[in-house]
Amino acid sequence: MRNITGKSCILTGASRGIGKTLAERLAAEGVLVTAVARDAGLLDALCSENEGITAHACDVTDEAGVKSLTAGHIERHGGIDILVNNAGIGSFGPIEEVAYQDFLKTMEVNAGGTYLFMQAALPTMKKQGDGDIINISSVVGLKGYPNQAAYGASKHAMMGLTRSIATEADPHGVRVRAVCPGGVNTDLIRVARPDLDPSTLIQTEDVAEAVRLFDLAVSITPGNLEAEAGFLRAQTLDSVLSLMEQGKILR
Repeated sequence: MRNITGKSCILTGASRGIGKTLAERLAAEGVLVTAVARDAGLLDALCSENEGITAHACDVTDEAGVKSLTAGHIERHGGIDILVNNAGIGSFGPIEEVAYQDFLKTMEVNAGGTYLFMQAALPTMKKQGDGDIINISSVVGLKGYPNQAAYGASKHAMMGLTRSIATEADPHGVRVRAVCPGGVNTDLIRVARPDLDPSTLIQTEDVAEAVRLFDLAVSITPGNLEAEAGFLRAQTLDSVLSLMEQGKILR
């Protein structure tokens, strides 16, 4: 895999679940991680347990805060190599039971936060002629599921952003991709699908590994049926390795 020691990364939603696991994985590889979340206490605990992680409490929907955070990261590290948009919330239930304000908040965090961080980071990545933007989406962003209208709409919006910005960024050497896991063993899935057995779910470690393999270590062939305009579809680590074995993903 590509050596990413010394690279710098902004990672949102870093205090728990996929984000926390990925922050730990990247820091262990020598990446300088700016960990972003709303819960300062959880971020402080993450930093105290891992060298190379800097905490920054921020609401991803705060435009001024996102710009300030990103500018500070760029100033400290002389640029930005990796952006991972992982922050997300969900509102679940039949559409007649989900308040419109809850729908708007889900869209604002999941799609709006992704938009703001890409908007803040991409100009510097373009100037560098290099960079990786990784959006943590979901299979819910690829097809419809009952009782997930708000969450599904936000993840479909994230996929639209990924596809569009990928075409803007590619000529500048910047890779923009999305990882779309199925049910992952996190707090969010336990709210959305309390009927599921946690032992049957994808583990956060597998998603972190998929992100590392897919988006920081490999390039995608234009004819790959699993990839389109810089968007990559994966549900489990096994699917990543299978695609590699088939030659559809190149190291």
